[in-house]
Amino acid sequence: MLGAWWQRWRRDWMDYPLREGTVYAGRYRIERFIGMGSFGQAYRCTDLTSGAAVLLKRGKPSKRGQAREMLKRESDMLRRLDHPQIPKRLDYSVHRREEVLVMELVEGDSLEHAIMEQGRTFSACEALHIVRQLLQPLKHMHEKGYVHRDVRIPNVLVSGDRVYLIDVGLACRIGDTSSAAGEERHGGRAPSGFADSWGAAKHRMRVPEPASDLYGLGHLFLFMMYAGYKPAAEGQEERGWEEELALDLEVKAFVQGLLESRWRSAAACERELERVLKEACL
Repeated sequence: MLGAWWQRWRRDWMDYPLREGTVYAGRYRIERFIGMGSFGQAYRCTDLTSGAAVLLKRGKPSKRGQAREMLKRESDMLRRLDHPQIPKRLDYSVHRREEVLVMELVEGDSLEHAIMEQGRTFSACEALHIVRQLLQPLKHMHEKGYVHRDVRIPNVLVSGDRVYLIDVGLACRIGDTSSAAGEERHGGRAPSGFADSWGAAKHRMRVPEPASDLYGLGHLFLFMMYAGYKPAAEGQEERGWEEELALDLEVKAFVQGLLESRWRSAAACERELERVLKEACL
């Protein structure tokens, strides 16, 4: 018991956020701690060289080599991507025994925050338009030879009329079955953004092929739909989404196609979605 308490205390002490006003690596002044995940911390900073607001991602000190490996992997991936809906890599800085990734700062809220904290709900057409926007950065990634593997509501930012896809920490080369970096980042707890059991969804999501990202889009759409779902009666027997959600037949068929890997590329999926939008969202 005492040993476990000591380990927790030491981990929490090591991972205590950097103080506001701290100047990191002589260049980045920390303005605000944004949040902490399983392997990293995020800060809003001012680049003292340019005066621009930036996002600084720091690996959690308690995770050591594993956090550094994931951060370096994300940095290398972003270096190869160039799309207006994917935050740009600006710098990768080594300071003492730590490494940080500096990225373009996108002002906005994640879909997770909008749904969980703000109570936002979506119509089917609104959700489909978000799916359509996300197909653009996914198509870019697939054309560059990568698959995201983590298309979920925490990794989608809404800023004005634009939707951004963030966090490529689990992305890998298409067909790279050996890539398992960060597989346990959620520690076995079902994360937000899935409509069925996390175990089965996680297995399908992690397959290194473009259809995995489309599968993720299917769950993302359903999660947005369930944000506003109210059962007809308390204690009603649970049914499948096909019965619970009042969706147009064209929309339902499209979502089933996402979940069943009907399309092998984002481009093919996009063509079908354009047809569905014309039929269901005039």
